[in-house]
Amino acid sequence: MIYVAAGLILGIIAGLNLNIVYNPEYTVYISLIILAILNTILNMLYENVTGKLTLLKSLASIATDLIYALFLGFVGEQLGLPIYLAVVFSFGNNIYGKLRKLVDIYLEGSNKNK
Repeated sequence: MIYVAAGLILGIIAGLNLNIVYNPEYTVYISLIILAILNTILNMLYENVTGKLTLLKSLASIATDLIYALFLGFVGEQLGLPIYLAVVFSFGNNIYGKLRKLVDIYLEGSNKNK
């Protein structure tokens, strides 16, 4: 768990200090990638807490999330429709749900210790 927190902190610090310029046309894809990775990280944290975490499942999860998000983003760009909003809603809902479950698990654990 400490490695995940350290990696997130280092990633945020590196992202703020590096001057990386990208084409504004890729903004949708970059946002979808960030959401897919955040969704996978929270799923992995939840699986780690519940004891169901496996490497193969985690790799498959991140691959399918990325493929799903980028495919819908690409199809939406080709059709001129904001289909990527379905991905944003889906991942946002899943992120909120997993975060809520993690908070509940940690609150139950702190109540048992008292």
